[in-house]
Amino acid sequence: MTWRRRLIELSLRRMNHDRLAVVYLALSAFYPALKPSVFPRPVENALIHAGLALLVWFGAPMLRASRHTAWRLLGEIYLPLIFPLFYAEMKFLGLIYFPFEGSLDPALIRLEQWIFGCQPSITWSRAWPWPWFHELMEFAYFTYYFLAAAFVWLVMRAQTQDPERRWDDLRDFVRDLSVTMLICYTLYTLFPAWGPKYFRLGFLEVPGGPFTAIMRHIHENGAILGAAFPSSHVAASMVPWWHTWRRFPRHRWWMSTLFVLLCMSTVYNRYHYVVDVIAGLLLGALVMYAGPRLGDTARDRLRRRRR
Repeated sequence: MTWRRRLIELSLRRMNHDRLAVVYLALSAFYPALKPSVFPRPVENALIHAGLALLVWFGAPMLRASRHTAWRLLGEIYLPLIFPLFYAEMKFLGLIYFPFEGSLDPALIRLEQWIFGCQPSITWSRAWPWPWFHELMEFAYFTYYFLAAAFVWLVMRAQTQDPERRWDDLRDFVRDLSVTMLICYTLYTLFPAWGPKYFRLGFLEVPGGPFTAIMRHIHENGAILGAAFPSSHVAASMVPWWHTWRRFPRHRWWMSTLFVLLCMSTVYNRYHYVVDVIAGLLLGALVMYAGPRLGDTARDRLRRRRR
């Protein structure tokens, strides 16, 4: 097979969210140049981004073409696996355009005061300072890290007469999740909001159990400020909830229960304003509405070739 033909074969397996990921990598490599004082080692960061962009552009299509299930699966789900890198960069990218006091928080607080007459996250957490409820909410917030993996597991173990149906379901899911998170990361850079736990109001200590301790450790060592609006916890968790609801009716009850509790936990635990939750729901719904209607160039080409 000639190199030209090989490149054509790869292009047929390059998904639209691969292209969006490369665009995001290019932009987030450029942002530090606007304010190098807040971003350490911007040149090294740009080189890392360039390397990742090449891997996305060429590596993902190559893995999707593999006949081995494990490699093909990696080619489909690789982008969510590098989200932690994008999230970690928010520590610096959130300060490129606005300093802490220039965030969206004052506007969001005024909006909540106008809608509710109070800040629901503060009022609710003070009204119900119950250790058992706090532990339940921290557990629900923690499930965010596993809901996407749960859907992937459901898809890969599902019995189907058409093997390509499994991969189509997985691609639909990864497309929606990837686009949702890339939009969130972009908004966090351009319009940072710190959230009620950190912006002027201080930390409220409520006793709990093991999940309270786990989340405290995560937020003391890995939480990034500026990533409140819209709530990526809500928007990203809405994606596996909806795809589970549509594809696996038997599993609707537990996925729906966890999703509702997670939405509640973002407010009760003071991680997000209520308006962050509403914005997360709207963003998730918009992406999942638009995704199937915009289509996927690579998948359409492969289907035409099979006919």
